Amino acid sequence: MSHLARARTLLRAHSFLFALVLTVVLFIANVIVLPNFVARSSWDADFITFAPFAILAVASTPAVMTGGGGLDLSIAPSANLANVVLTVDLLTSSHLSSPWIAIPLILLMTTGIGLFNGLVITLARVPAVVTTVGMLLLLTGLVTRLAPNPTAVTSGWVTSLHGDLAGVPWGLILIAIPLVLWSLLRLTAFRSTLYLVGGNAAAAYSAGVNVVAVRLIAYSIGGLFAGIGGLAITGSLLTSDTSIGMAYSLIAMAAVALGGTPIGVGGRGGVLGSMLGAASIYLLQNVLIAAGVPSAWEQVAYGGLLIIGATIGGLVASPPRPPRARAQAVRA
Repeated sequence: MSHLARARTLLRAHSFLFALVLTVVLFIANVIVLPNFVARSSWDADFITFAPFAILAVASTPAVMTGGGGLDLSIAPSANLANVVLTVDLLTSSHLSSPWIAIPLILLMTTGIGLFNGLVITLARVPAVVTTVGMLLLLTGLVTRLAPNPTAVTSGWVTSLHGDLAGVPWGLILIAIPLVLWSLLRLTAFRSTLYLVGGNAAAAYSAGVNVVAVRLIAYSIGGLFAGIGGLAITGSLLTSDTSIGMAYSLIAMAAVALGGTPIGVGGRGGVLGSMLGAASIYLLQNVLIAAGVPSAWEQVAYGGLLIIGATIGGLVASPPRPPRARAQAVRA
């Protein structure tokens, strides 16, 4: 067996390995170029800055896992909408001044957006890329209308998200919430049926799986996690920023692909790989900033990582040819 075949076999069994190795290498690079990187005093800021990367990557994963070209490019704009709605309300009417009111409403709003996308894709059979790009543009226009200028939050419960809770950084808590919720889904049949639907929807349907329901739940879960990402963005920036939706869309998809969830294939990968992919991108960003690389090149790096991740995902997802077929191809 060739080295390439061994690597493919290993990645097929553990699709997150490439992102794990890259994360470790970039973590070491961060420790070298940033002397205070592992200092306890910087944890609050590091985790709340990293939280949107991680949560939006996790939120983008369930739709991709549904297969059949599934994806949701409106995840980051949904989080951006949550950020803008929360920020603008706190500065004007203060209807959301209580977290016990604000958080459920924000999560309900973004979950509804995910559910709507799922309904259009599964029932109207509109391609996912068309549906979610349309939603991306709609939400981008809406947040621009709601907050044409950045508005900062200087008081209220949101400002506490920039710090910690009993010594635990709020960024880490927000990251943990979707991971815990996703882990709890192991107690249900949803996780296994999601892999089945993503791998072969026709076979899943023949086995009695409600394919439409599984896909609707996947898009709704992505929307729910996007709302948590919106809280993380607000806690990180303490302001409304209408430009971050488009930027985080690219980052989230790059993290998903880099983490070993093949875009457009389905049935493989998972949120652990997406989390590691997001960590790789965040750590790479730190190194680029420390090296004084212009910010424009960050987008080049994100695009490059997306291409690398998609390429690796394609190699992993494609079934290996049998020896006889390879021999015939060589003779041809």
